[in-house]
Amino acid sequence: MSAPAPAPPAPSGHLALVVAIAAGIAALRVAALAIGDLPLYLDEAQYWFWAQDLAFGYFSKPPLIAWAIAGTTAICGDGAACVKLASPLAYALAPIFAYLLGRNLFSDRVGLLSAIGFATLPGVAFSGFIISTDPLLLLFWVMGLWAYERGLATGSRPYWLALGVALGLGLLAKYAMAYFALPALIVMALRPKGLRSWGGLALAGLVGLAILSPNLIWNAQSGFETFRHTAANASVGARIGNVAGVVDFLADQAAILGGFSLILIAVLIRPRASFAGRGERFLGWFSLPILALLIVQAFLSRAHGNWAAVAFPALVVLIVAVLDRLDWPRLLKATLAFHAVILLVLTAGIAIGQVPFVELTTKTDPFRWVRGWDRLAGAVDGLRRQGADRVVITTERGATAELVYWLRDSGAVIRRWSNAADGAPDDSFALVLDINDARGRDAVIVSRSDNLSAELIAAFAAVEAPVKVEMRPYPDPKGTYYLFVGHQFRGRETP
Repeated sequence: MSAPAPAPPAPSGHLALVVAIAAGIAALRVAALAIGDLPLYLDEAQYWFWAQDLAFGYFSKPPLIAWAIAGTTAICGDGAACVKLASPLAYALAPIFAYLLGRNLFSDRVGLLSAIGFATLPGVAFSGFIISTDPLLLLFWVMGLWAYERGLATGSRPYWLALGVALGLGLLAKYAMAYFALPALIVMALRPKGLRSWGGLALAGLVGLAILSPNLIWNAQSGFETFRHTAANASVGARIGNVAGVVDFLADQAAILGGFSLILIAVLIRPRASFAGRGERFLGWFSLPILALLIVQAFLSRAHGNWAAVAFPALVVLIVAVLDRLDWPRLLKATLAFHAVILLVLTAGIAIGQVPFVELTTKTDPFRWVRGWDRLAGAVDGLRRQGADRVVITTERGATAELVYWLRDSGAVIRRWSNAADGAPDDSFALVLDINDARGRDAVIVSRSDNLSAELIAAFAAVEAPVKVEMRPYPDPKGTYYLFVGHQFRGRETP
């Protein structure tokens, strides 16, 4: 498999248009986040917590997301919109590389439409309002695709170095960047012998490992904590024959790809026609094997929908290129317009904070999982201040993350009671917040249940009856918490 010849430079107006569209969408996202003041989800609050103590690694993720949050909050403060800012910024840059990739592989028109297709993809539209590892990962993945294609086409060392930087930063964002190695090796092996650039690929790999090395050292020093958590999360073989999981995974992909999902099926039905060109085959290797691997993963255990995120950039460019070659402009334009409408509706919903003209219930509230934490935090802080020197002890990761964020300026000491049988840390909070710091003090205990475990009760001299707190403005069992006051915490033996 040989690489396509380098394309001539595109008219500057098209690049400027891509930059304007990407920047405009980013500005809309930031404005919606600022107007709607969308609170942080529990994972986002946890990432903010990590950003308060910068390191080369964390319990469940590599460090780049914490570094990004530390950078944005240093500029504009700890408000939710600022905590999320890195996501809109990442998605302002990623379409530029999608444009360059489509332009170099096919044409300037394909590049332009690929950039619009990626920027308005339903999964990207949703992800752009959330601070997570995926926006950072996708930025460096599509940058890596562009650099790898240019390295193959030109043999120029700067492109191989750029690929190495993309690989390293992508791995610091999320270990799923490692998927890049499989298609990269396949594409290289399929090239004619005289066109193989193993040296360039090796250089990129070495640069990537050098960038990742601080995280590797951190993992070695911490007993490979992040690697063990990642492996446990995958849990391959835990549910062999999980057909329902495969169906759920495929449904998630359809939701993420939107209208492109149906077009992808048509592409796969006609593989000879769809993958007739070198560019299409290049993109196919960087998307379809990843999807296939994750379908197998879903069958053997489970696979969340966003685990296939790295397949989407190549899929978008592939679908746009196939539609352009088949001269189906109406279908392509209709799909892009449909995705743009979804993006605008979602942006308006974020700004408003709910679905217009719909009564809020557990079934109709799209922001259910982020609503009401401020109310719980207020109740916890009020009860804490009623006694002298009271600490807060939580019994789950979600409440811990949210309370640490919402009570960040209150001076509250918050500690996490691990529910593991041996008392070993079962999340990053239990790992870094020593529960024995609360020894000898009274505590407000935050629990989803009105019955505490016997071990937790025994850790106090006495525990008062709980106060019930309803977080949300409608009945919701998962928004109900119970606040206990425990006296004279005796501490917990270290496992």
